[in-house]
Amino acid sequence: MSFLKLSARHFRQQKYFSTVLPRQQKAVLINQETVAEDTATSPVVDLDFTDHKQAFKEKSLWEIVRALTVFRVCSNRTFVSRSAEIFERTQRILGKRLSSAVVKPLFYDQFVGGVTIADVRYNIDKLAKANSGTFVLMVMEAIDKVEEANGNAKNIIKMMEGITEKKTPYGSYMQIRISAMFTSHLLKSLSLLSDEVREKVIYSSAEYMRTHNPDTLRWLAETPGTSGIISELLSGLILLGEVGQKAVTTNTVLMVDAEYTNTNPALTALAMALSLVCNRTKAVVWNTTQCYLKKSFEALQWEFNFAEKNNLHYGAKLVRGAYMVAEENEAKTQGNPCPVHDGIQATHNSYNSTANWLLQKIRDNSNQGRQIRFVLASHNQDSIKQAVERMRSYGIPSEDRKVILAQVYGMCDHITYTLGQKGYPVYKSVAVGTISESLPYLSRRSHENSSLIANSRQERQLLNSELKYRIMG
Repeated sequence: MSFLKLSARHFRQQKYFSTVLPRQQKAVLINQETVAEDTATSPVVDLDFTDHKQAFKEKSLWEIVRALTVFRVCSNRTFVSRSAEIFERTQRILGKRLSSAVVKPLFYDQFVGGVTIADVRYNIDKLAKANSGTFVLMVMEAIDKVEEANGNAKNIIKMMEGITEKKTPYGSYMQIRISAMFTSHLLKSLSLLSDEVREKVIYSSAEYMRTHNPDTLRWLAETPGTSGIISELLSGLILLGEVGQKAVTTNTVLMVDAEYTNTNPALTALAMALSLVCNRTKAVVWNTTQCYLKKSFEALQWEFNFAEKNNLHYGAKLVRGAYMVAEENEAKTQGNPCPVHDGIQATHNSYNSTANWLLQKIRDNSNQGRQIRFVLASHNQDSIKQAVERMRSYGIPSEDRKVILAQVYGMCDHITYTLGQKGYPVYKSVAVGTISESLPYLSRRSHENSSLIANSRQERQLLNSELKYRIMG
């Protein structure tokens, strides 16, 4: 049977399938003192990601079929590279209603967790049954108009309130884009300031969020390069402070997304300012480190030392990175050195060595009383196994949740669910938004993970095995 015929058959059977119950319920570049380690050494941890029966036992038959269909389509690199164009053309030709009928049951439902708070609660509960927690990611794009900031902040706060009404053993976590509350112009302007000036902005911004006294930032108006941004900075800080305060009162961890290198210094400054306000009693604000950047470890060390100097609890999220092509193209256009590591292995080494550095900090901090926590956001099995093995050798219990493992919703479920069943703290990053809001996210996600999706042979094989098992026994 051809793939297209099989896909059509899947559509016709969706209503039936969706009612079918699940079958059952690491040379390391750390610092000058660290001895080089051999990243090629295979971890010895006993994690088997090849048992499809265990990995997919919480999935319905339709979810197995849908994942297979989506991954098969996304294995076509032409489709992935032109996904935004294809989605837009589909809407233009078929209209919103018909295009939604095509996009929603496959791509949207595979990678997005819904629109409403009820949708999110449903997925939180469903993932909890599979021994996984949830990172809620509201789909928001970077803003160019100040007027958009208020609504975005209010929606973040409303979602926080909604997802914390019912407590779960996995706690409450949200990923936020500061670029949804401050314009690109402001973020680029702050990023061009010297490190010394920007650090002063951090302390002044934190003071303003606490007191709302504009005199705390009046000095910035006399700084070259800040013309016209003071008013927006003040209004944005009010909103950011409200988001932070709600996170404290609802016991929610805020993970600040990193974006492009021309705005990341500002994003980090604002995240550090918020941490000065919120991280006094526990690690509420966690910043993201993109390990595909050559200066990523230097940046993370600065943030860690900043927290230590100010007696703050510390949290971080480690990712490999999402904007490689854009960063390389921008560097070429501007005639600047490329900020991205030369080759995938250098990125792997950066990621694994940074994770190991943080694990060592957790080990050495065990009796200090200051929280050090981080998320190992990775679909790479070797990175996960290395981190788990080091946790064991360093005596870091997984149940302490000082180290959290995470994958994107709709991808690498065989990793997530296996980790959950083995008792490791694992989470899914679940995007939330309408279809039209989610299309840019879906397109960007397909570009970010094009190699992963196109080469998801193991996951497709496991899904095929599970499908045959479900049908033939």
